[in-house]
Amino acid sequence: MLRKYFLFIVSGLVLLADCIALYAWCSSYPSFTLREHLKLVSPLCLEITFFLILATACMLIAGAVKNGSLRHFPGQFDKKIWLCLGCIMAAGFILVVFVAPREHRIFYDEDIYVNIGQTIAMTKGSDSRYETGLGHMLSTSARRIIGQTGMCNDGRNEYGDYTCFRLEYNKEPNGWPYLLSIVFRLFGVSEQAAFFATNALFLVAILAVFFSSWLLFYDARAALFSALIFALTPQVLIWCNTVAVEPSAACMAAFAVLSALYYLRAGSAPALYFFFFVTAFAVQFRPESAMICAVSATLILCLKPSELKQGRLWLAVAVFMALMIPHLTHLFSVKDFDWGGSGPKFAWSYFWGGNFRVNSLFYFMNMRFPLFFAVLFFLGLAMKSPAAGSRQWREKAGILVWFLLFWGIFCFFYAGSYNYGADVRFSVLSAAPIALLAGSGAACLTAWLGKRVGRACIYIPAALIVFNFLSFMPYIRAITQEAWAARADHRYAQEMLKFLPEDSVVLTHNPNMFLAWGRNAAQASLATEHRPYFNDLFNRYKDGVYFHFNFWCNVDDPLQKSFCQNILTTFKCTQVAEYREKNYRYALYKVEK
Repeated sequence: MLRKYFLFIVSGLVLLADCIALYAWCSSYPSFTLREHLKLVSPLCLEITFFLILATACMLIAGAVKNGSLRHFPGQFDKKIWLCLGCIMAAGFILVVFVAPREHRIFYDEDIYVNIGQTIAMTKGSDSRYETGLGHMLSTSARRIIGQTGMCNDGRNEYGDYTCFRLEYNKEPNGWPYLLSIVFRLFGVSEQAAFFATNALFLVAILAVFFSSWLLFYDARAALFSALIFALTPQVLIWCNTVAVEPSAACMAAFAVLSALYYLRAGSAPALYFFFFVTAFAVQFRPESAMICAVSATLILCLKPSELKQGRLWLAVAVFMALMIPHLTHLFSVKDFDWGGSGPKFAWSYFWGGNFRVNSLFYFMNMRFPLFFAVLFFLGLAMKSPAAGSRQWREKAGILVWFLLFWGIFCFFYAGSYNYGADVRFSVLSAAPIALLAGSGAACLTAWLGKRVGRACIYIPAALIVFNFLSFMPYIRAITQEAWAARADHRYAQEMLKFLPEDSVVLTHNPNMFLAWGRNAAQASLATEHRPYFNDLFNRYKDGVYFHFNFWCNVDDPLQKSFCQNILTTFKCTQVAEYREKNYRYALYKVEK
């Protein structure tokens, strides 16, 4: 009897230990101290999770090679299917790289993500001056594995070495910056590398959608349609040529669903742990990314509920929870942040106040989302794919839950309206489930036309998808007026680089972008709030101290403007360069001691 329930007992004990550790950690320290701990613990846990993903992936590949399934895998699809998939990916690559503008659209969040990735990648091995004893030994050992996470408020680039003197923990989860840190470790720190990372994730997401559709419906035509619809979704193309977090969050959610489906179809132990490790990684991209766990749970309940009786599943859940402790601590430590608003962040008033209406009509106005894709989505819900079995509603239930969660959550969010600023980017998170059901709808429509009209008409749905998409090309190419002042600030800041000597430091509200460009930078507020520390900058940088009169010096914010005015009125400042965009002024000054 004990042997029969051994794994359940072990799983329960590990889960209990996880909960005790989480409670003890969160209840023993104030939020500020927790965030200090997470500077090191969070990227270290992500590094371990990523290693586990690679290890289990190697086990899956080795098993496939041993049993011969890898050799026979290409034969599961006709050569025409592979050719069509290759064409879809090639078209997607051309559209996302050469049609959609390569531009930051969320200022200055994207610069922060790049700088945090730079900090994780480049601060490995640096010692902490504030720790002693055992804590110092442990943290120093950990830093030999991975760097710290956080946005740098005072940093130096010197001879290819990057040092951060004042590190501030960011309220956003660290999954995307960590992924960028891998890219930076491989190819060096640059904005272009970050853009290409997003482009690459777009292609990975296309593959994830294709194979998820195949594992759901075993219909190659539906899988191709799903991949095509995802690749031609306008918002996906627009945001996949930025460094915003939403494309990576959407890609990892799709990859987590694919790993869940593969586990449910294959049933092996490596597939099980691969699924849980990928999910543990995927939930750490955005706060709402944790909802992908509910999607996976729905798929298990609908497709293979017998797995819930397996002890190995609950042991994997216990390991998953252990990996989640730093992320859950992160969410707890930032719960009191205002997140850009003073009132409640989620409320029914936002749902009835316009978010539901706006976010629903978004799919039917044929302005920012193709109406035909929405029609195919509902066809996919209503019609049964000819290649699927009689229990097809089980497959669609999980995908519908995926869409409802990642679309519905923003209906209750204070800034969740797709018409609110650049928050239309949140629609990218629900693009994959829409594509999966719309692809099934397109396959059903193709089969219906083939039976009643003739085989010559089976290409009509594909032609309609492409035709409907083509009218969105001007919209995709447009940069739009949104965030024009911040965009100009970013552009002119790059122009100012040529006026900054090698061993100088620039004071700015946005040191992250200068640090990513390889220059020394610090927060402008240091001159007001930390004067002795600021005065020391003149001794540290022989080529002088400069001040970047930037976007925040123009906005109607008394606090941010005061940091600019204090520098200009307290010190002798010589103007080096000046630029103007509409009624905004951007300038570079040299500050005298």
